[in-house]
Amino acid sequence: MIIAQISDLHIGFAGKGEVCKNSARLKQVVDALNTLQRQPDLVIATGDLVEHGQDWAYRVLKNELKQIKSPVYFAFGNHDNRKAFLKIFPHFPLIDGFLQYTIEDYAVRIIVLDTLKEGQHGGSFCQTRTDWLDAKLAEQPERPTVIAMHHPPIRTGIGWLTAKPGDKWVKRLHDVISRYDNVEHIFAGHIHRSIFKSFAGATISVTQAIAPQTKLELADIDPHIPDGRGLLVESRPGFCLHYWNGDDMTTHSAQAPCGKTLLHYDKKYAYVVRHTLDLDH
Repeated sequence: MIIAQISDLHIGFAGKGEVCKNSARLKQVVDALNTLQRQPDLVIATGDLVEHGQDWAYRVLKNELKQIKSPVYFAFGNHDNRKAFLKIFPHFPLIDGFLQYTIEDYAVRIIVLDTLKEGQHGGSFCQTRTDWLDAKLAEQPERPTVIAMHHPPIRTGIGWLTAKPGDKWVKRLHDVISRYDNVEHIFAGHIHRSIFKSFAGATISVTQAIAPQTKLELADIDPHIPDGRGLLVESRPGFCLHYWNGDDMTTHSAQAPCGKTLLHYDKKYAYVVRHTLDLDH
């Protein structure tokens, strides 16, 4: 199966009624997904769906996502608002006040977590959410499972966007996941960059954003001394495809548009595929 991941859409950044560049960037990714020969089984948007948590922006988002051929699911990021979201997407029920749920209909079980604490930029994972995750993992401890969330619970080297290992919410999450060996992968957003690491015995990936990307800079940052560094750059919108082959998960990172095609698999260049597969000798 294939899980497509989009994240950090920030729809409505320019304000109500204004041209939204992030909507245009989202359309580029939607077009890229829709033209894949093998369509994703589903798409998960891992948070920061809109910029200011307003219901009109969620309405714009809903209209844009109608073009995606695959079913679409959501997680919340720090820019989201639960009440406004539910006005537009009422079929996503909250559990204990959080948007957390499982997707059971595919070869891999998917658990979607809610790491939003409204009014706070960084992640949150309280004891209520911890207990829920523990119970869900305990239900099917042998079944291959992936976890989708917004805030990556890892230290990334980008100091103004990263979590700390000692954060209470990170420790709660680590303690639960580390008790289960069927968590094949965790995927998140928030950082606006491609990042790959491990966490609590599982692999974890962070996808590029639909909105502009974070500039890669790993120097320490002092929140009290502006040093003129670049923070965001106008690179192409990104997404990930998480491919389950029946045994393990592989994550592919991409941007849209991908660039001009230089070779096609036609009669003229069919030899390229045979050659790379060592079928010519």
